[in-house]
Amino acid sequence: MRPVPPSIVPALGITRIVIGVGMIINPSGLGKALGLEENRAKEAGWLARLAGAREIGIGLGTLHAWRTGGPTTGWVAAQAISDGSDAIAFVTVASQGRISAARGIGMGLFALSGAVSEGLTAWALNRSNA
Repeated sequence: MRPVPPSIVPALGITRIVIGVGMIINPSGLGKALGLEENRAKEAGWLARLAGAREIGIGLGTLHAWRTGGPTTGWVAAQAISDGSDAIAFVTVASQGRISAARGIGMGLFALSGAVSEGLTAWALNRSNA
């Protein structure tokens, strides 16, 4: 099995931080992407800020572990868990009719693709460290 390229872990961390900052700066953006009306997207902004803080925390932890030579597998696995839970949430609210079905399922599939790729990366990191 080929090793995980060294640039993957910091790229994952930086991506998390950028997404998190975007969610904090523009909290209604996620709601709009899910097809919520402007007012509803603004009302849900507090939840986007919570998710943004989560993204920043996971990203900073990932980068810190990478920079200090600490174990990164757990941080990459946390990213997979985070994206997996997002996928479940998006599909759930879409199935309840609370957001656009097409957008909710689309965002759910996008989050699921992240969860799978991060999960596989964590698995590969774990194998390379064993």
